[in-house]
Amino acid sequence: MDWEIAVPSYRRAQTLREKTASLLERYKIPPERVTIFVANEQEKIAYANELAQTPYRNIIVGEVGMGAIRRFIQKHYPEGTRVMNLDDDLSEVLKKKSDKELVPVEDLGRDVIERGFYECQKNGAKMFGVYAAANPMFMRNLVSVGLYYCIGSCWGVVSRHDKDLSVTLDDKEDFERTLQHYVKDGCVVRLDDITVKSKYYTEAGGMQVTRTEDRIKTSAENLVKRFPHLCSMYIRETTGHAELRLRDSRGDAKPIEVLKKQGFKSLKVAKPPKEVRFRR
Repeated sequence: MDWEIAVPSYRRAQTLREKTASLLERYKIPPERVTIFVANEQEKIAYANELAQTPYRNIIVGEVGMGAIRRFIQKHYPEGTRVMNLDDDLSEVLKKKSDKELVPVEDLGRDVIERGFYECQKNGAKMFGVYAAANPMFMRNLVSVGLYYCIGSCWGVVSRHDKDLSVTLDDKEDFERTLQHYVKDGCVVRLDDITVKSKYYTEAGGMQVTRTEDRIKTSAENLVKRFPHLCSMYIRETTGHAELRLRDSRGDAKPIEVLKKQGFKSLKVAKPPKEVRFRR
């Protein structure tokens, strides 16, 4: 199976070298599959110097801003390209072993990337993600198909140059993308036994340079207004951040029998997952 890896990064050259680049090297990911997207020529020089001793030196100048760089990456790859998108600060890709233990995946390409795209193909989806919280107690050994949040740190997509699938937000763009793909395709796929280790709100650089509480809340409100029957907003007590819950609450939501006829090919799931669930 052919696939590419895209890593957008902003003001975090050292973080990229120490984390995601190191992670990819541990899993022996071929350098020709990996492209790093930076904000400008000055950043490109800094990243080239920092990554000089790593295999991953394919650096392309994109645009500033999370939404802008995501749109740039979307257009960069030819339509139909399988693109795995990774944040620059991933230190581990983990699999649920038990309710108390996570272990590193054995093979990143086979166990996450190719498995995810296989599940997309089988279920009529074009996008997949992994479980957001690195907490084995809540993770399950299954593949979820339907409306499920695909966190922006680790997700795969079959590239389409479709404006309906172009994100517009700098915050909550992962929720926006999940909702866009659900509306377009009728489902997304999530590997609920896979998660990543990352410092989403605390790592220096990246979106932390411009992120504010007001902007996070405004983005959440934007999505609730655009997708009122698919999401709702709440404030997480532990962080104070505005968050979204995803659920299709439309009274005329299509039954699973109809969904299967329109793209879901089978309820049978490839091993190692043991079950699949659908959510309307």
